[in-house]
Amino acid sequence: AALAKTRFLLALSKDPTYTKALDSNAPLVALCKKIGNHRTSMVFRRPVNPKEAPGYEERIPFPVDMSLIKKMVQAGQVRSFRDLHERLGLISHNCCKYNGRESDYGAVARDFEAYVDDAIVAAVNIYNYNAKRAATEAESTSIAAAPAA
Repeated sequence: AALAKTRFLLALSKDPTYTKALDSNAPLVALCKKIGNHRTSMVFRRPVNPKEAPGYEERIPFPVDMSLIKKMVQAGQVRSFRDLHERLGLISHNCCKYNGRESDYGAVARDFEAYVDDAIVAAVNIYNYNAKRAATEAESTSIAAAPAA
């Protein structure tokens, strides 16, 4: 299963839909919402409280959480599935860097990262499917609307 997932992620990096800036942020907003509602995202929904995590600000140069990523998507600073994937990956990276990969929080971060990977792959596949379907429908409509010779 891990090998298959690795293959999907490698294929994803070659998919133009993954890397291109989208015309609308709606798919990214919807994906953020889906990921934010998953059980593993609960600890990552708000910024880390420095009082609860001494030294976090010194050890983590780029702190990020779901609420910040959502704002970045809505503001148009995150415009592709890859941009979103990278920022969501930074959440897991920061968590493991601060808490340790084998800590309880590290385990949650790994589960979160696995869910994010699956959700991104699924979203890109759905986006591609819908785009192909829309193109086919547009082609069918234009053929049907063409004047008879």
